[in-house]
Amino acid sequence: MPVETLNDCLDCNYIKETVARIDKLQKEVITIGENRCISCDTSLFNPANNTIPVAFYSDCGNLFTGLVDIAGTTTSIFRIESIRCGRFVTLRLLTAEGDTLVATLRTMILDLDDVTGIQCFEPITVELCNSSLTPQA
Repeated sequence: MPVETLNDCLDCNYIKETVARIDKLQKEVITIGENRCISCDTSLFNPANNTIPVAFYSDCGNLFTGLVDIAGTTTSIFRIESIRCGRFVTLRLLTAEGDTLVATLRTMILDLDDVTGIQCFEPITVELCNSSLTPQA
């Protein structure tokens, strides 16, 4: 395997590539459901897992957070939903219920040009929304 040179790294953005890879792998699990290995940049553990939870960091080392509700509850753990223009990622907000992460009905869009770090967590299964749902009071 060839060693990367400095010039090879000037034209790439590993964070964007990793986000795109995670998005592709999550979609493959949903559509094909093959057995896979755990890794941030390879794949999911098994067909039961459909999400690699991620956290993003700014250049100051701060976690990006999203509002879960109007009361001000926040989360910094997300599921990658889609990528647009190779730069903007739609994220599903995940919250903890006990020891389990669950998907909320809330999403946000993050500009990957503002991200300098990504942390991947162990693959999990979250219930995915297949249609437009409106929260009920």
